[in-house]
Amino acid sequence: MTAEAAAVVDGVPTTLAEAALAVTDAGVARGDGAFETIGVWDGAPFRLDAHLARLDASLGKILLPPADAGLLREDLARLLEPVTGDAALRCYVTASGTRVATLSPQPQRAPLRHLVPQYAPWVVPPEAYAPAGAKTMSYGPNMTATRAAQRAGGDDALLVSADGAVLEGPTFCVMWVIDGVLCGVSPERGIVDSISRRSLLDLAREEGVPTRAAEIELADLGTVDEVLVCSSVRPVTALRQVGEHRFDGPTPIADALARALEDARRGRR
Repeated sequence: MTAEAAAVVDGVPTTLAEAALAVTDAGVARGDGAFETIGVWDGAPFRLDAHLARLDASLGKILLPPADAGLLREDLARLLEPVTGDAALRCYVTASGTRVATLSPQPQRAPLRHLVPQYAPWVVPPEAYAPAGAKTMSYGPNMTATRAAQRAGGDDALLVSADGAVLEGPTFCVMWVIDGVLCGVSPERGIVDSISRRSLLDLAREEGVPTRAAEIELADLGTVDEVLVCSSVRPVTALRQVGEHRFDGPTPIADALARALEDARRGRR
């Protein structure tokens, strides 16, 4: 069946519209906690174990205890039990210890085609800032970057380091292709360790596409052949413009990875 919006808060099922946290909960008052978004395809969550492991890693980075994995899995299983179609599954653990799981239909939105660069001084390497790369509930800077990019005429933002290096999107990974090689920034740069990025690297190798961890300056993006984006609830999409750089040519690697990821998500490979 199609996913109907629902939630489980500390083990108590409710509708998504009625799910609530106290205003004194640290997740509300301070955005203090970590979360994950998991794509559900034909009723099955994609790479659930990897997402829950990253949730614990994020909690550890911000010096919070790990989630109760057994209880959290029970919450998610309860939400997924009636679902046979596609959905978006989310789980949150706040610094107050509140556990939240939600299920909703996947968002329906136009594909990203045009990103506007936005500087992201909050993305720094872990050796400079230990919580770097944690997927926390404090997404204010990312959402501000999205709004600024949209006001400038783009679909969303491309986050760029203070020294001009391409990083990631506010809610999606960004990769590029040069001379047939799929490239992406290493999480050691301080970006979120994207599970979509990991999946694309694995699938590229299976497809015979070489991969490389690399950095590229925003000014040099005009030298690449393809730029692509992806997230847990987005397909692989080839961009057509980043800032002043246009990409009007064919996108064979993005197209191949889009097909491969769709097959993987639906258990066809």
